Amino acid sequence: MEKIAVVLVETYRASLVIADSDVDNYFLVCCEEHENIKLGLDLSKDHFLKKPQIDDTIHVLKNYKKLCDMYDVSRTIAICNFSAENKPKNLYSFFDEVFASCGFRFTLMSADDQNAAIYSSIINTYDIPKAMGFRIGSDNINIVHYNRRNLMNHVLLNFGPVTLLDMFGGEGYEPDVLFAKIKKYVETQLSDHPWIKDLDPEFGVVGSDKMFTDIAKMVRKYKKYPLDKDDNLEVSLADIEYLEKQLIELNLDSTKKIKGIEEPRGDVFTVAVIIAGAMLRMTGKDKITIASRSLITGVLMREVVPTTLEKPISDVLGFSVVNETSHFDPENTKHNEQVYNLAMLLFKQLRVLHKLPRGYVKVLRVASYMHDAGKRINNRNHAKLAFPVIVNSEIYGVSHRELVLASFVASLHDGSEILMSDWIKYKDILTDEDIDAVRKLGAILRLAESFDHTKTNAIADISCDILGDSVIMKTIAVGDNSYEIEKAQEGAKEFERFFKKKIEIL
Repeated sequence: MEKIAVVLVETYRASLVIADSDVDNYFLVCCEEHENIKLGLDLSKDHFLKKPQIDDTIHVLKNYKKLCDMYDVSRTIAICNFSAENKPKNLYSFFDEVFASCGFRFTLMSADDQNAAIYSSIINTYDIPKAMGFRIGSDNINIVHYNRRNLMNHVLLNFGPVTLLDMFGGEGYEPDVLFAKIKKYVETQLSDHPWIKDLDPEFGVVGSDKMFTDIAKMVRKYKKYPLDKDDNLEVSLADIEYLEKQLIELNLDSTKKIKGIEEPRGDVFTVAVIIAGAMLRMTGKDKITIASRSLITGVLMREVVPTTLEKPISDVLGFSVVNETSHFDPENTKHNEQVYNLAMLLFKQLRVLHKLPRGYVKVLRVASYMHDAGKRINNRNHAKLAFPVIVNSEIYGVSHRELVLASFVASLHDGSEILMSDWIKYKDILTDEDIDAVRKLGAILRLAESFDHTKTNAIADISCDILGDSVIMKTIAVGDNSYEIEKAQEGAKEFERFFKKKIEIL
């Protein structure tokens, strides 16, 4: 493993991401920093970066260098984003000054580079094979349109919330008139790209990075959403239009900040919400998936997992959950895989009994690989503690509902019962059918874990015969499996309770 860092500087934001990297395989983020800067302040007047803003930015980058040294980073990728129209005349002298001050050698990302990285991030970390992806920067907007392995259309629009406020804000309009003019301008600019309009029914819409995660935070707050997670939240057009109306009525300006979000200017966030609403209406969709992973993740993916340059990861969930558990629990890699394989065998062979749709396979997959995740906190109560670890994890390719369900299933693999107080907390994102499914999956997971209790992969296969009121499980062993059968017998009561069948294990 090596540490790799990505430093990103934009007109009003600097970011640092440090990741543990297994080259040609995977990476996991171990440090993330973001700072609001003013590098682009007054840039439009003469297209020169000003010394006070340069000094402040270099101060931030020096701190990032300290973190890189502390984490023993072996490789750093330093990138900067400016559109062609906003490119400072003294940009490369700024790069030289940064290199002399803190050793970061910056390169300027082209529009194509930016859009390719955003596409790579979305397609390789979300289970959304066809989509329109949007990223709203302070002074530009990235739009990528992809279909599975192909980036079909993409564009970098040379305006953003700050640009629009500078463009229209000096005219002395009342807030409602100002924002109405901004909305009209955005709609006009989007309409210049016909491929954005009326997206095909099978395509989704993804909003990535800070502006959209700020929208998610506001939506979660006003809806009292039970899960403290912005990533992969589905936000409706009605949610965005509600925020838009409330924010316009607040008459926020550049001096006012909205509590709980990253964007320091209330007026900038208001315009970002207006842009998001215009984007969603233009596509003809009524919801957008929020993606916290964006450009930097795409850069890391293309650097660390170069195979993604040729084709995206085909099994996003498998890539994520296997690498995540291998990183945090390397000694049990084979055990976790065996529990998953045995759980899948039982799920398939008991389908006539549990009658659960295929959608629950993802849930069981995450719970199987991460059933021992609670041991990162405490071994004695590890089943119960698996819940907070899983529900707060960064597993790719699962919805919020699936993540919560997997957390409950994993917490039952020692025979525990669901705490209804915990279940009620998440009632708004779960269904009445889910509680029965979780109990059945928990019983299956307990048996699967028991069948590899010695972690020796002693059981190669299982054959289940359903005869009247009984289920006979025949284990096919490649070693001594007596202890496995003994432990599995301890889970027989839970199985009989939820499946209404007696069980015999041979």
